[in-house]
Amino acid sequence: MDKDLTNSGIERQNILNNKYALRRIQEYIGFEGMLFEGEYRFTKKMLADFFQVDTSTIERYLSAYETEIKHNGYILSRGKQLKEFKLQFGHLIDKATKTTALGLFNFRSFLNLAMLLKESENAQ
Repeated sequence: MDKDLTNSGIERQNILNNKYALRRIQEYIGFEGMLFEGEYRFTKKMLADFFQVDTSTIERYLSAYETEIKHNGYILSRGKQLKEFKLQFGHLIDKATKTTALGLFNFRSFLNLAMLLKESENAQ
């Protein structure tokens, strides 16, 4: 890509609002995640592994761009929703029984993070 998406929130949002582009990118990447409530969801650990960075790097970007990433589908799952998620996918997440809140990305927020990450070759 010619445009530096790490510097332009408008350019990132233009791509993230294009459902056709999102579908094509997801097919190309082949990173499906866990189907929950009609969307594929990903944990911080899954993103860290995919992008080959530490989870602390993911957390740093979440802090810096929280409003934008939440706008694009990142949620902090708690309560009944988290209980349902654990019933389906607890075996796939670390410390499933002790988790009281779990951050979950959908594909849009995953791609949003990819556009921001400078430390990852996979993101580029």
